[in-house]
Amino acid sequence: MRAFVDPVGGIAGDMLVAALVDAGAPLDAVLAEVRKLGVAGWSARVEPAWRGPFAATRFVVELDVHGHDHGHGHDHDHGHDTHCRRWADIRALIEGSSLGEGVRRRSLATFSLLAEAEGRVHGIPAEQVGFHEVGAVDSLVDIVAAAAALDLLGIDDIVVGPLPLGGGSVVGAHGRIPLPAPATVECLRGFVVEGIAARGETVTPTGAALVAALMRPGTMPAMRVLRTGVGAGTWDPASHPNVVRVILGEGEAGAAAEVMELRAEVDGLTGEAVPPLLEALFAAGAIDAYVTPVLMKKGRPGLLLTALCAQAEARVVGDALLRHGCTLGYRATRCAREVLARRHERVATPFGEVRMKIGERDGAILHLAPEYEDCARLAVAGGAPVVEVMAAALLAWSAGRAGSYST
Repeated sequence: MRAFVDPVGGIAGDMLVAALVDAGAPLDAVLAEVRKLGVAGWSARVEPAWRGPFAATRFVVELDVHGHDHGHGHDHDHGHDTHCRRWADIRALIEGSSLGEGVRRRSLATFSLLAEAEGRVHGIPAEQVGFHEVGAVDSLVDIVAAAAALDLLGIDDIVVGPLPLGGGSVVGAHGRIPLPAPATVECLRGFVVEGIAARGETVTPTGAALVAALMRPGTMPAMRVLRTGVGAGTWDPASHPNVVRVILGEGEAGAAAEVMELRAEVDGLTGEAVPPLLEALFAAGAIDAYVTPVLMKKGRPGLLLTALCAQAEARVVGDALLRHGCTLGYRATRCAREVLARRHERVATPFGEVRMKIGERDGAILHLAPEYEDCARLAVAGGAPVVEVMAAALLAWSAGRAGSYST
């Protein structure tokens, strides 16, 4: 499923979660995923809100800290406060949790990008970036909830429109900070922004990190619109409606799109370095990435590294290839890409619920497959081979289709 994110009044983590829940992501399932982190001291709910002409949904996170106001301010700290959580600690927490693979991957990519941006701003390694205890829990809930909502909705392609940036300043842990916050600007490299007359923080660092890690800039893609959601921020200014709108749809069958293919041959990359390279490429926005054995000049065995990405992400994906691929350069080729209309259906199996990925053209199903991550998770939980779970999912889908034609 595709999504277009329209940042009408800006974007923050809680606003994105609210819009996705408003668009149909089940709140109970979203919060159940966040609780897998094992972090105590928070609760969350949604409530109706009105911002300008928009009826919207607000995602409210309450923490066991007196006087904490969710959704405002610059909540990251870079000193040596004993109440800070380092990025390395947060990464270990996420990696050691039982989060679904897609949720874990998106959460890590977002926090990693945020930590790198903060590190560049303050001239310290990303590993040393710290988040106030309050801010860490706040950001964890927002980021993991957003990742879980995207996963539950089956969204695999997200385009975001131009981001409105307000001005002024806010007071943070280290004094007055200009707006947009320096970390926000760092996160939004390569994205289209526009200045607006509002005095205040329209795009938060967490919101910017979610955008940069999970979305690509552009106009609304061709799709068949299915539903929409509107998320409200805490701030309710008179100057503009502080909402973000999400439009969900199915890609048009046969729609051709241009992609960039980045390629490089290397002979110094060890087998242990390949999985981190692929993770880095996907985190940077690659649509697909793979490694092929090749025979290079002078008869040396090597690897051909290939990554596909949207043209807007070519620089970021290329940077990841140079940083993690042990190569001095790469080739970039513009290619045409044709895709089927894609959607998901959920089927109940003896092992649990599995999403079925369906590809269609002109109403005819040309591709059908169980989502591997769902099947792998249920296989581990049920002590069964993954192929058995996949077969059960296919059988359940076929039985459901047969039932839909019965009289």
